[in-house]
Amino acid sequence: MRDIGHDLVHAITHADHSIFALIKAMLIRPGQVAQDFTQGRRKRHFGPFAFLLVAVGLASAVVLISGVQWFSPYEHGPADDVLQRHVNLVILLQVPLLAGFCALLFRSDHRSFADHLVLSAYTSGFHALFLALIETPLLALTRADTTNPWLASGYFGVWFLYFGFAASQFYRGHRLWTAARASFAAILTQTITIGIVMTVLYVVTRFSPA
Repeated sequence: MRDIGHDLVHAITHADHSIFALIKAMLIRPGQVAQDFTQGRRKRHFGPFAFLLVAVGLASAVVLISGVQWFSPYEHGPADDVLQRHVNLVILLQVPLLAGFCALLFRSDHRSFADHLVLSAYTSGFHALFLALIETPLLALTRADTTNPWLASGYFGVWFLYFGFAASQFYRGHRLWTAARASFAAILTQTITIGIVMTVLYVVTRFSPA
């Protein structure tokens, strides 16, 4: 048990390989973290998909424990309950969508879809951590309405700017123009995700037994 405990502490706190080192790197140089992975320098941090799954799992747990209702247009109907229990799927749905829009908008970089997916996974994982550790606890403490347009604008605005910042480090070209295109990719992804969610809510509510 002592050896297991030592290994666990080492994995969490090691200066180069800890989750804290990755979070710090994702805060100040997220595009470079993704770039390192695509170029084969993969020993420094957790891989993008392991990080994404851990972050999404944590976000799902925090949402369920806190009771914050992210899907409430139908007053906690059956569709609302399904999406609330499976918020992880909603987050994961956005990753390939975001990668696809980046592949379209950054065709001139001649990158594989897998490269775009790495950037999308790392940044979406960090986005999920923000949801788990900051946004959801803040909503739970303040009892704010998740449909408040100012709250939504602030939350999604931070995400769009962050993804633009990450992309400006990952893709070639003028940084401001790169960031603008990447933010547009994130906006398209969020718009389509909301459309899919609203469609699911409508269909399930429309055809579920009264």
